[in-house]
Amino acid sequence: MMGGSAAAPAGERRPAQGVPEGFEAYWRARAEACADLAATAAVDPVPTGIQAETAECLTVGFTAHDGQRLAARVLLPKAPGPRPCILTWHDADRGPRGWFHLARYLAAGCVVVHPEYRPLPRDLFAGWQEGPGAMPAARLVEDALLAAHLAARLPGVDASRLMTHGEGLGALPALAAAALVPGVAKCAVLNAQPAAARIAWEQGVSGPVYGGVTRHFRVDDPCAERADEYFAALGWADAANFAALLPAGTGLLDGVCLMDGVAPPAAQLAAYEGATCAKRLVTYPKYGHERLNDFENRHLSFMHFGERDA
Repeated sequence: MMGGSAAAPAGERRPAQGVPEGFEAYWRARAEACADLAATAAVDPVPTGIQAETAECLTVGFTAHDGQRLAARVLLPKAPGPRPCILTWHDADRGPRGWFHLARYLAAGCVVVHPEYRPLPRDLFAGWQEGPGAMPAARLVEDALLAAHLAARLPGVDASRLMTHGEGLGALPALAAAALVPGVAKCAVLNAQPAAARIAWEQGVSGPVYGGVTRHFRVDDPCAERADEYFAALGWADAANFAALLPAGTGLLDGVCLMDGVAPPAAQLAAYEGATCAKRLVTYPKYGHERLNDFENRHLSFMHFGERDA
């Protein structure tokens, strides 16, 4: 595949490969539960001491369904809204972004919400035999749904102009929130993972996201005798399956680095191909698993809502 970008119109929804039976119903029920929790949740905004002329910089604490205490970095513009809100998630091994980095979204007229992950385990798919709710990757999805519903309720936020963004592992919560939270109009992802985990395993990748898959087959199933059962279970927390649920009215910008040895391009493309909303693919032939100025520039244009910003 050559580099560049291509747009695709919205089309009829079609099932992605490896979607567990009941996937959509399960996650829509979890999203509704998160909406109910957000409606009554006690949030704890704490000033950070970071000074900005145009916005308040806050750390907002809240509690997940399982009692885990969560936090998000929030920048609330001082000028009155309503205005768009962007939720952005970082990759697995890069840590939360700094306030200076996050403040650049203010120039685009946005409220900014940067959820912090609960502690990430070595194996994001541990507990796969016990159902989707037991897997850490699935709990990250549920955390994202709750964060997105809470973001829609922040002061000055236009709940019909939510946007999600994620790089690497951050693509999973970004796609899930865009698929299941009303009001998310745009989603941008780069080097998405976990997606089509079986493809990633067959290509021999590991790293912080797929490392648990490698350990599973080295320790628990060295002859891959239960591979079908295992990958079917991992489908409950697969970015490609959430991409297939993106509503027709949601726009998707997807960046894929063709030399990525951490998130295999073939697995990333499974997520893009499963989406039936209006979408644009940007490929980078000579880049690996890294941040890209070019993609960030395209993301800036993609975020624009036109006359609705006035």
